[in-house]
Amino acid sequence: MVQLRRDWFTPFDEMHREMDRLVDDFSSRRPPAFRFSRRSWEPVVDIYETADTVVVVAELAGLKEEDIEVLVQGNTLIIRGLRTDSAPRGQRSYHQIEIRRGLFEREIALPVPVDPEQTNAYYENGLLEVIMAKVSKLDYGG
Repeated sequence: MVQLRRDWFTPFDEMHREMDRLVDDFSSRRPPAFRFSRRSWEPVVDIYETADTVVVVAELAGLKEEDIEVLVQGNTLIIRGLRTDSAPRGQRSYHQIEIRRGLFEREIALPVPVDPEQTNAYYENGLLEVIMAKVSKLDYGG
């Protein structure tokens, strides 16, 4: 009878465990948004409150003000628009593409009720600032 050394299998056992880990890691990841959604990206935001307002600041580098739409619906702020390719057209050989382009939409649940009629938006240097007046507790019965 031929006996194989047990340590001969160790590299294969380690490789099998590593492959299992890679498959588990890959299967647990969220699919890229641009492949499975009509939206290709979402802007990052900061949200904070003052005594009288809720403020949302969204990073929208490379957009023109007219390409941005801001809506307040109930207790949700919606920011949507389109970021296009700003580089001149022509033959290109990309080495890396990290800037997301295309349609975007971000729905933000607001921490307190706001008055949609008392909302102001300002856009400067790639940052959109939306300032919404809070609704007093007496106005909404809270």
